Amino acid sequence: MYGDMLLTLGIFVFIGLAIGIVIYVFYLKNLQDLLKECDQSNLQMPPVNVWLMFIPFFSIVYAFIMYSKISESVKREFESRNASQSGDYLKTLGLVLAILGAVSVIPIDALKGIAGLGSLVIFIIYWVKAAEMKNKLRSLPKGDGGVKLSDNPDLLD
Repeated sequence: MYGDMLLTLGIFVFIGLAIGIVIYVFYLKNLQDLLKECDQSNLQMPPVNVWLMFIPFFSIVYAFIMYSKISESVKREFESRNASQSGDYLKTLGLVLAILGAVSVIPIDALKGIAGLGSLVIFIIYWVKAAEMKNKLRSLPKGDGGVKLSDNPDLLD
């Protein structure tokens, strides 16, 4: 009886972890794609470095570094395209997400629950805002912020 319950619980935990990992992969892929939209000269970190967030315990500290670097990279990219945006380019949201992630590992149940729930909410907001910024960058012309009139190479012939 208890063996069946433990097996069922184990299966649900495994499925939950698998779903969580898949969601996190899509999240990190979105952040990587956001950084790939930035010119090399504006990048503060290589896009591939977002995958370092999969390293346990290291990711608690690295989150503070990564979210700051993403914010600065995106800010520089928008400014280089002469398309500055209002706001702080995800800096505050990233800092809050890193803080909540760090607090959620403190072994106090009430604190873990509140920080975990807050972290989930901010995680979703950050993901949506990062996707919006990625799409804005994709819609803007690359380079010095000028307007691209045509893709036709024979335009002046």
